[in-house]
Amino acid sequence: MDQHDDTATLLRRARPDTGAEDAPLDLDAVVKAGYRARRRSRAALGSATAAIACLAAVLVFSLGGVPGRQEFPAGAPLGFDPAMAGYLGPAADTWDRRQPELDEALRDAFGDLAVDSGFLDEDQLEYDRPSDDEIRDAMGEGTGYYGALSELGYHDLPLQFGPWTDTGNSGQVYLRGLVSRDGDEEAERSSFTVNALAPGGWTAEPGPTGDVAFPQHLISDEASWTGEAPEFTTEELDDGRTLMVADHGCALEAAVVYPNGSALRSSWDLDCEDQGREMDVEDLKDAMLAMPQIEYDTSELVPVDELLDIPPGWPRDGSWPFEAHDDAKSTMDEVEDKLDALHPGVEQHDAAAGQRGDAEGSVLRVYEGAFTLPIADEADVPVGVDVTYTLPGGWLPGLAPETTGPEPYLLSCEGDKDDDCEETEVDGRTVATGVFSVGDHHSYEIVAFDPAGWAVTLTTGFQGEIEDLSLEDLVELTAALPAPVYDPAEYER
Repeated sequence: MDQHDDTATLLRRARPDTGAEDAPLDLDAVVKAGYRARRRSRAALGSATAAIACLAAVLVFSLGGVPGRQEFPAGAPLGFDPAMAGYLGPAADTWDRRQPELDEALRDAFGDLAVDSGFLDEDQLEYDRPSDDEIRDAMGEGTGYYGALSELGYHDLPLQFGPWTDTGNSGQVYLRGLVSRDGDEEAERSSFTVNALAPGGWTAEPGPTGDVAFPQHLISDEASWTGEAPEFTTEELDDGRTLMVADHGCALEAAVVYPNGSALRSSWDLDCEDQGREMDVEDLKDAMLAMPQIEYDTSELVPVDELLDIPPGWPRDGSWPFEAHDDAKSTMDEVEDKLDALHPGVEQHDAAAGQRGDAEGSVLRVYEGAFTLPIADEADVPVGVDVTYTLPGGWLPGLAPETTGPEPYLLSCEGDKDDDCEETEVDGRTVATGVFSVGDHHSYEIVAFDPAGWAVTLTTGFQGEIEDLSLEDLVELTAALPAPVYDPAEYER
């Protein structure tokens, strides 16, 4: 279950006698608006992130160390602020023999709390880990470590850690760690979340949680739908830990910051809709402090000196694709005319407006169309072409620099496209190209960026070489595609 955890969502779920769709206050919008100005002030630093290499997070318990690992002992200068740092990508799916100890510590710390508070039944925590031989055999079938656990029915169980990643500043950097939930695959959302965070990309300063700000806030002290701020407490412990608790009434949050720069946070949806849940704040504190400090491999944690200023994306709106359908269809009709003028006999199969992005974050607004050209490749297969228009908001033009992840760009040179990406200028438009070849089969992804703020992507693939469909021909065609039908005034934000 891939779920994004943020306080706004938790509070909407916990609200009594009300569904998320009935909430009078759009917390996501409030959070985004409140932090957009702050993000932009940081963004003024520049237009690119520092190089961040991708490495798996290796976890061990505190007491001892791993040679060569960057440590964050209390009081030691880092040379940079870990809050303004991050990773290029999520941690890799790797074999980790310490996973049983991590899960055991998690259940020891939170098992009684979850059961006594009505979140879990005691028998839900009675599960046996597969043997190392069983895991190796499952991994030998082509799956990774966590994929093997899933195949063996030992993944996403109640109070079981799994890999966690989240993005900062619209995907320019990543946060890493572990996450556990209630294991209910039928529920839309977990009733609780326990999240362990590696150093990097977050701040202990309370504020709106979720990925709308960078660095992310570890815990929220913001007012809920009632307009009242939570009961918020902070305790500095003699061993260097800091404990914070936010009591939102129908929801509880807690966080611990450890001397090594890592953190633990948890959120709990309490009994405001007769779920039979009730939690004592002191019991929650005891559970949080019972969880031992975790050490992480932070050798690839790199400070972020500059942040990109990304135009804000759009809140997900279920009605927008219907409202924009006619504009999408008109746009694709014009595309069909352009393609048919070059290759008479083009067939249009699809035209729709859509939204790209995760369920909780902002989205991109797109028009999508599919076409078949009256041309067959060397395998006698008709050549298909997909065309996507991306309207202004939530992305940056050009090819993603090699020092960043794919977001917020529409085309990156990651992986198989490393040696076949280019960026050129054609008739006043920047055009980025990516080519991926396997044997004699070639796939092309070409994006033309218009100065007005929209972009159009043409994607196709075929066997062998086709006259009039060389990369140069496809670039020229993409750069000449018509402007989308939309109201520019609506996108002036």
